[in-house]
Amino acid sequence: MRGYRLGAVASLLLLALGACGSQQGAALFVGDERVPETTIDGYVTTIADFRAEQGEDLSIHDYAGDREQVVVYVLYSELGQAVGLDPVDSAGADELEAIALEAEQYFQQLVAQSEPRPLTDAEIEAATAAAATDANVAGYSQGDLELLAGFTDDLAGYIEEYDISVNPRYGDFDLSPLPSVFPVEVPQR
Repeated sequence: MRGYRLGAVASLLLLALGACGSQQGAALFVGDERVPETTIDGYVTTIADFRAEQGEDLSIHDYAGDREQVVVYVLYSELGQAVGLDPVDSAGADELEAIALEAEQYFQQLVAQSEPRPLTDAEIEAATAAAATDANVAGYSQGDLELLAGFTDDLAGYIEEYDISVNPRYGDFDLSPLPSVFPVEVPQR
């Protein structure tokens, strides 16, 4: 009887380890799509190679911003494909340029599909505070902010619908184009 229980416990542990193993090495998930860390790291290496060619001293370079930008590119690229947006023509671009181009065009398509909505009092307050210190935010019209409000609502819906999540290695991740006003946090997995 004891051998049976030990066997059952061992089986459960193997199943649990197998489930953890399916998550290991993943940078992000969008729907059924699992993007490996090696993909993100490869793109960051491409950026580092370019920086080195430009003469930048990589020994003092902080790669966190590059990693975050690459995750944003890949996430928007995967999301655009999952949502079924119009394909992007990236002929002639290298792989990283193609991902960046896809991300930008899918981002634009997603924004264009969004319905503006009125701002809440808290969002008006946050936008006013952000505009006091950020010239870009100060340049937004009421219509721009209402469109961003609708867009970020859509993003939050996509995160839930497509079970989007990011590896904790990349830290707390906000997908919003204006996080100080319209936060859209991506869960970690």
